[in-house]
Amino acid sequence: MLLILKSKQESSPETQKGIDMLIRKLTEKGIETEISSMEKIELFISNEASEAFIDKKPLSRYKAVFFRRVGKKRSLASILSNIAKKNGILFIDKLYENSNDPGKLSQMFFLSSAGIPVPKTYFSSQYDSFSMNRAEKFLGLPMVVKFSQSRKGLGVFLAKNKEEALEITRKNPEEEIILQEFIPNDFDYRVLVLGDEAACVIKRERPDKKEEFRNNVHLGASEEFMDLSKVPPFIKSVAVAAAKLTNIQVAGVDVVVDKNNDPFIFEVNRSPAFTYDEKVSDETSVLADYLCEYHQGKK
Repeated sequence: MLLILKSKQESSPETQKGIDMLIRKLTEKGIETEISSMEKIELFISNEASEAFIDKKPLSRYKAVFFRRVGKKRSLASILSNIAKKNGILFIDKLYENSNDPGKLSQMFFLSSAGIPVPKTYFSSQYDSFSMNRAEKFLGLPMVVKFSQSRKGLGVFLAKNKEEALEITRKNPEEEIILQEFIPNDFDYRVLVLGDEAACVIKRERPDKKEEFRNNVHLGASEEFMDLSKVPPFIKSVAVAAAKLTNIQVAGVDVVVDKNNDPFIFEVNRSPAFTYDEKVSDETSVLADYLCEYHQGKK
């Protein structure tokens, strides 16, 4: 079975004419073909395995996938290509295999694929009652609703039920939105990774744990700049691994540790915000050292 993917469900008369002609010729050659669009994609991302569905049908149903057009959904094409490759499904074109998209959806997929722990993540090109039922079964409740391009904790919500989550998606139709499992915590770590090293670790803790679930300084969380020697090695190592995987040399990596003392990467930030108070923060100093060594060819 060959799957042909268009960028949009509705095609122009000219585009549809070309696709109909292609399908007719493939049918004459004995190739069974289905057609769908990038607007019908559903993703289940976890550290165990990631799955893709197209128009409610598993990607594993197909022997090959042809991306006729992907429009602005190149990151989705990249994710689908990589899931296809891992499962022995052929795909055209191979240029979609690599993605430089900094969005959270791509990050979660490629981190999980590399064995770096992340929260379970769900995505649908079109959120509705069906997709929310699937998300609830996969993630549980409450669930985190997150804009893929969110920053400083803005565009991140905690939905107590699927109706709340659906309402957020409906109010923000232009946003690429992901849903994630909620991992209870009292604080997180922001690890400043410079090249191959964890250069600075900040413990961030929100003051109101009943009403707020985000540990962002921008939203009022406190900062504790930690002695690197007292930070658990697994926190530093997982942060460095995540930064290297995403090819970000100056990275702010958000790490949460769950009740079982297992770490989860929440995000790898480019150009992380610094605290410009030299009495408490040495972030600018260690960055200056790193840039100096890099400029001298020592890094």
